[in-house]
Amino acid sequence: MEPFYPLASDADADPVEVAEAEARCSLALGRLDGLLAGLSAPEKALFCWTLLRQVLLGALTQAGFAEAELRFDGWFAGTTRAPQESPLTSCPAHALVRALLAELARHPWQPLAEAASVIDRCGKFAPDRALGADDSDPAAALVEAARLAATSNFAGPSLPFPALARMADQLRRSRTFAPIERDVAMPLFGKGTPIARAAQRTPLWAVDCQLGHLLAAQIALTPALPFPGAMTAEALAPQLRPGERALVLAEALRRSAERHIAAIQQARADCRALGQRLRHLRASARAPQVWLALRGFAPMGIEQLTSGFGISRRGTYAVAEALVGAGLAARASTLGRVILSALPPAHTAEVVDAPLSPLPSPLLAEFDAAMADIDRLLARQDSGQVT
Repeated sequence: MEPFYPLASDADADPVEVAEAEARCSLALGRLDGLLAGLSAPEKALFCWTLLRQVLLGALTQAGFAEAELRFDGWFAGTTRAPQESPLTSCPAHALVRALLAELARHPWQPLAEAASVIDRCGKFAPDRALGADDSDPAAALVEAARLAATSNFAGPSLPFPALARMADQLRRSRTFAPIERDVAMPLFGKGTPIARAAQRTPLWAVDCQLGHLLAAQIALTPALPFPGAMTAEALAPQLRPGERALVLAEALRRSAERHIAAIQQARADCRALGQRLRHLRASARAPQVWLALRGFAPMGIEQLTSGFGISRRGTYAVAEALVGAGLAARASTLGRVILSALPPAHTAEVVDAPLSPLPSPLLAEFDAAMADIDRLLARQDSGQVT
């Protein structure tokens, strides 16, 4: 039996309803553009870490990895296996993640590119098997999605919805992204009734990754962010009429933009509280930078901090002591690995009048004093007092 689409009927969607959905979507995109323009450097970093996690998890889920949410953190830290493949998946999970990280490491928005580069260096993402001849190529899907986004542009400034409709039409005719018809499983020895089974997922996650470039060309949205979940299989269903399809496209893009808005608002609140919690540290301390990654992306092992952030082994323990002492991280041992996970900071109003926390250990006090001496020496050199 074919799936039932509530919008599919004898008449197309009400034009007023379509216009209202597109207006709500436009409002969300406008709010997102304005919020992005006012972010501070730490807020940008935290938002990018959160966005990167959403992109990777959204791609794994869309590709058919049902265990992605459950296993992602442990897989990234190297303490558990990759999400299990299923009849819906078309390539191993690690191939999909590595292709996305390589693509986002070249993103024109530098904070997002830096976050992807760090995760590409330090992420375990152990493969269960090598990419086989029958597997689809995730990198090729990203290239094809970028090509379709570039050819869907409309000349001149306009709202993004005509371009989205053109892109959906191209996706429906694409050999890479067109919905695949369900397969039929024949019974053993040719006896019994054939059973219909779900078809493999087409890589719409690649379209989500490249969709921001289309929006940047149409409405000057800067930067060209990925929009996880913005292009759905429902929007490509052949049962839908043009108005129904426009309604589905606008609603999905609005929901994706609103998730970005919520992530930005959370990043702002967290960064305000973080400044109060760690205000006793030096301006060049690495602890805030590490906490942003832990909070936005995933827990990390001590050795991952070394490879991802270029911190020495001794320095990683100093960073861990600072975060644990400030109540911003928890430390645990899993399979012989020391794992740091972020704790949400207290709200700014709760910590603004709190006394300064003492340094968490004599070792960190000694380290901080030595770094302060170096700072003073460098300042004297810059002023010409030391030759």
